[in-house]
Amino acid sequence: MRRDLADRPAIRRQLDRAWARFVGDGVLDGVRPEIARSWTRARDVYRIDRTICRAPVVPTDDLWQRRCEEDEAYVAAGPVLEAFSARLREAGHVLALFDAAGWLLHLGGDPAVADALATANFRPGASWREDATGTNGPGTTLVERCATEVFASEHFVEAWHGWTSAAAPILVPGSDAPVGVVDLTAPWDAPAPPALATAAAIAAAISERLRARQAVRDGIVRYALRDARDSGDALVAVDARGRVLEANGAALRRLALEDGELPVDARDRVLAALRGAAGAGDDALPIEWAGHGGDRRRAFASVVTHEGAAVGAILRVLPPATTARAARGAPSPAAMREAFAPIRGRSEAIRAAIDLARVAARNDLPVVLVGESGTGKELFAQGIHAASARAEKRLVALNCGAIPTALVEAELFGYEPGTFTGGQREGKAGKLEEANGGTLFLDEVSELPAQAQTALLRVLQEREVVRLGGSRARPVDVRIVAATNRRLDGEVAAGRFRHDLFFRLNVLSIPIPPLRDRLEDVPLLARTFLAEAEERMGRVGLTLSDAALEVLAKHRWPGNVRELENAIMRAAAVVAAPPIEPRDLLLVDLRGLAPRGRPATCSLPCQPDPSLPCEQGASGPCAAGAGRRPEASAAEDEPGREELVAALDASGWNIARTASSLGVSRMTLYRRLRKFGITR
Repeated sequence: MRRDLADRPAIRRQLDRAWARFVGDGVLDGVRPEIARSWTRARDVYRIDRTICRAPVVPTDDLWQRRCEEDEAYVAAGPVLEAFSARLREAGHVLALFDAAGWLLHLGGDPAVADALATANFRPGASWREDATGTNGPGTTLVERCATEVFASEHFVEAWHGWTSAAAPILVPGSDAPVGVVDLTAPWDAPAPPALATAAAIAAAISERLRARQAVRDGIVRYALRDARDSGDALVAVDARGRVLEANGAALRRLALEDGELPVDARDRVLAALRGAAGAGDDALPIEWAGHGGDRRRAFASVVTHEGAAVGAILRVLPPATTARAARGAPSPAAMREAFAPIRGRSEAIRAAIDLARVAARNDLPVVLVGESGTGKELFAQGIHAASARAEKRLVALNCGAIPTALVEAELFGYEPGTFTGGQREGKAGKLEEANGGTLFLDEVSELPAQAQTALLRVLQEREVVRLGGSRARPVDVRIVAATNRRLDGEVAAGRFRHDLFFRLNVLSIPIPPLRDRLEDVPLLARTFLAEAEERMGRVGLTLSDAALEVLAKHRWPGNVRELENAIMRAAAVVAAPPIEPRDLLLVDLRGLAPRGRPATCSLPCQPDPSLPCEQGASGPCAAGAGRRPEASAAEDEPGREELVAALDASGWNIARTASSLGVSRMTLYRRLRKFGITR
């Protein structure tokens, strides 16, 4: 509170009497509640000697210097404190910064006032915690966690009665406890600016600088997570305080977060790993904690650094009980259930695919997942890996269709230093080396260039890899799970895929059914995606009307499960109030992908192309043979702008997948995007 100069003597006399009654008879009267609480703590809890004359000082200058260097608020506050200290040089006030433990780190402002305060050790290196010096502005602010003014005799220690102190906490997002305190101190009878408001403004300016610094660091951690997403692992990004910044779907399914945060036991272990990161090198740090039901949870933390400091970590969360599973060499029924739990559906078609995937998890043979874009092939790959004896090692993913042809071999096999202009100076390990001991998921394997196919075949035969530009063979032990939305035997017949690589990979083939072949699963999937949408968007009570469910059940789903998920997410975002009605659903039928309302057969003349589905969406045989592409004029066959955007949305704006879903080449798709001026 601000007290006028004329009122201060009377207020001082009143407070002198209140203080004397309290220290003499223990009577609390005539003081504000926060002062009464602090006096009580000082006398009954801390047992402060009210006759002390000096605050305790940090033992050595080196220790105080180290506190300054390690305190983030001190580093961020420098320019702000310098500017305000200059303004206060002749104002009769000093400006002080304290850390979260109550140590005075910086003192500026009026030098004459600073010299007078030095006799009480109000100087850098001294502790002004409430339990050390009784009621005072910075110490009481740290305890009360709010801006506090302590005037004259409101100080518990009599030696401080000649001063007034206004302090405000420095706060950062995600933490209730102050990370520091800004304090303005002056003689009790000095002409004063609005000290408490000024201290609060300075604290807010420092808080904003800290928030901006934290945003940069969080961005770096999130970037590291995005860079690791292609691994296919269950990943969680945490900041330097152990708070969850982001987690992928696999981690959310595998790890029980408590209100979006790690369990306390897990967070403590992450913080311990971050504190020890200086000696950790580049290796991932193992973390283990107790999960629900007594099972042990394990993860590996890769520390993210910025400017030499640990700013967060990327956690790779392992399935439960992987240690015992690796020792047995076979997955338990419980591990099987958890590994494939993310694949939802009760239809016979999806159950048959899951049963085959369970068989694949029990051995180490290569697997080829065959299915249209959006059917969930990556979930099957993750399930096979998580339920296998390799689950404790990495699942590394490579989308063969999303990487320029010239870079595929570098990504797959790695390269030695100096191989490429613009490459990493120290060279780079390829995906095969990264997956050593684990599983390599090759998505869109039919897009592998011919030269990469030859090199991959050699790796699979000899179980060793040679980086580009190098000659040394490096042994690798990798299980291959490949995925394709085209029949590989058709690619072999067309001369686009090596027949010997086909026979090497196609040991266990698992067909993944399109959603239109298991429409009975649509209501279950829709409700599952709706629950996830509620959590992501912070909404509650969303439901689907019977009419909406009927519309969903009749749609042909050219984009498969991914299209259904996107449709539900959009509806959950735009619906004003539940339930979701048909008008809230944006369902687009794309030409060439089973449009709703088409007959089961068609009679258009076709040209042979066994690698492509019937463009008229016929589920039965075409007039010219199943799997043939109908001949149609360019004007009739080419989708419009809205259909192109819908196709991109359905595939997550993945160009290769979108082109495949439309039955065109990527160059043709790029041409159409330029034609309509479509950019992300």
